[in-house]
Amino acid sequence: MTSHYLDVAIGLSYTFLAVSLLCSATREAIASLFQTRAKVLLDGVLTLLHEQGGKPRLRGIVPSIKRFLRRDDGFGLARLGAHSLSAAVMTHPLITGMAQQGRMPSYIPSSIFARAFVSTLTTRYGKAQTAAILLANVGNEGLSRTLLAIMGEGPDDLAALENAVRIWYETVMERITGWYKRRSQFVLFCVGLFYACAMNIDALDLSQRLWRDDGASARLAQQGADSVAAGRVTPPPAAPAGAPPADPLAKAMEVKKDVQAVQALPIGWPSPRFEGAGGKSVGAFLAALAFALMGWIVTAFASSLGAPFWFDGIGWLLALRGTGAKPPAETAPVVIEAIKLPPLSAGKPSA
Repeated sequence: MTSHYLDVAIGLSYTFLAVSLLCSATREAIASLFQTRAKVLLDGVLTLLHEQGGKPRLRGIVPSIKRFLRRDDGFGLARLGAHSLSAAVMTHPLITGMAQQGRMPSYIPSSIFARAFVSTLTTRYGKAQTAAILLANVGNEGLSRTLLAIMGEGPDDLAALENAVRIWYETVMERITGWYKRRSQFVLFCVGLFYACAMNIDALDLSQRLWRDDGASARLAQQGADSVAAGRVTPPPAAPAGAPPADPLAKAMEVKKDVQAVQALPIGWPSPRFEGAGGKSVGAFLAALAFALMGWIVTAFASSLGAPFWFDGIGWLLALRGTGAKPPAETAPVVIEAIKLPPLSAGKPSA
């Protein structure tokens, strides 16, 4: 594999890495402003407590705007009704105390949720009852059968119920994590498509330009190698469980920095593709638009793979470029000096 092939691959990977970082920062800013993680957690609680019918009541533009404005009714728990167990548990002091006013926690430990659940039931129906009687009072057959199945043939007390709720909560939250990852990847694709169109990040056109111009591909590859080596571009660290929500202002500043990094790439308007179709027929313009759309979609798909993917890819390509066949080393000629030995007769004693 020649150096030019690797330069083109590194240049494209560096471009996708920069766009992925920009899209990730934008996604995190949106998630922080609209409390997306907390909303997904609330949907998971509705699933956990077998109240999926309440999900449509919490959706819409108006609740999103209220969450953006940090209104106390931004999550619309009152719409679930006075008898909703999910609303009662999520408004328990153990839960509300984990977030600021107008917000809802984006992460709840299983032990805290289980304790809030049992406390809600005992407050409603009294403590001097077995777990089976408490669940029967709830009137939710699906939830009762699920928790009683987890409890099995063991004790029928509040401690066993709390442990069953904790196990069921951890099981459902694993599924919720998968939902959120798939949703985040779709959001990354949409944000990447927006930036690709707005900034004309055409992957097909860029690859052609880098292939035709050896100097441009070498400069972009060197820029990517220098940026990675200097630590100017790094994948965002994964937020640990229970971490506080990101500051929207800090995320906005991060988006601004990533935009500047992307603008330094050989992209943008005006587009050579559309300039070549200018003044020609409508068919030529539509053909240019079709190819541009394909290039933008490729960029959006690449950005949805995430910054860690392209960061690792650049590292692998740089390592591959540095392990090519080494040229034979030029060795200096070795000069061997002849050593004259004395004659054998000189060493014999005289008679």
